[in-house]
Amino acid sequence: MKLVFPFLCLVLGLCCLHAATDMADPRLMPDTIVLKNGKELHGLIIKNEAFDVILQQRMGEVEILKSNIRRIEDQGESHVYFAEMITPGRLPPWRMVVQDLRTDDNIHSFIQIPPSTIQSGYLRNIPYLSFRVNERVEMNVYGNPEDPVCLEFGIYEHGEKITRFKKIIRAYLGGCLSSRSEIGALYGLSEKGDEKMAGKLCFKVLPPTAPDAFGGWWISVFDPIRLAKARVNDAAYKKVTLPFSAVNKMYGRLREGKSAEETKFLSSQMQNWEGVVPGLCGFYRDKDGQLKFLPCLPKIHHSPSVISNP
Repeated sequence: MKLVFPFLCLVLGLCCLHAATDMADPRLMPDTIVLKNGKELHGLIIKNEAFDVILQQRMGEVEILKSNIRRIEDQGESHVYFAEMITPGRLPPWRMVVQDLRTDDNIHSFIQIPPSTIQSGYLRNIPYLSFRVNERVEMNVYGNPEDPVCLEFGIYEHGEKITRFKKIIRAYLGGCLSSRSEIGALYGLSEKGDEKMAGKLCFKVLPPTAPDAFGGWWISVFDPIRLAKARVNDAAYKKVTLPFSAVNKMYGRLREGKSAEETKFLSSQMQNWEGVVPGLCGFYRDKDGQLKFLPCLPKIHHSPSVISNP
């Protein structure tokens, strides 16, 4: 598995963090596409190919055929505005993380998977989105993805690969922090399992032997107070997670193929996040290295949302 993450160069350059702003802020939607019918679309152009353009808007990505476009007003290196989106003591919005991943050619796939039920520990009963990166790495975003209460990365590997991952992921998370004490806590964690506080944030490492680690090595950053507020009851939590064994085989390998039950589950879960998270279900690169977006699953009827927005 290749996990070189050259996107760290971008993230580590965002250490001077400013007050949080909304995606509606024109600085975060700097590009305009004028269609032939006169309609104007505002957002962030993330891909401009010969025949189409992909425009990121607040609640998802829109693919627009060049044949329907009259004019493109592109403001150039607009992704730097993502630096405006973190408040000291808070975690980066998930779309900032995804933007970093999809601009890195070494990230071959980023695919949404059903979140596994966590029955014990500090993350018990916290609704979250789960993604698999390059087969053996997992990224989990807890609470409101636009203002997470916890950001977690884990790897189901051993030996040299896990050693390299530990170094890379700390560097990445370090680029999202705003104080020397937070960075000190992050790098002061023992790889064998540890927990440290710095300001409002807690930094934690779970070794593969931990009861709630599922055999993976995990590192997370979270706000304990906001995390507790995001916790839901057992009945609500059961609706938005699946047992670990239903999604994974031993040692974190995903089960091959999606069952009808899993497809229905993911469709229902994304309905619960409607209006909160963009409609991006993942992406992959084809044999030529071209970025391809995965369409979200069709919507189905569901019970009222249980997602907490602290």
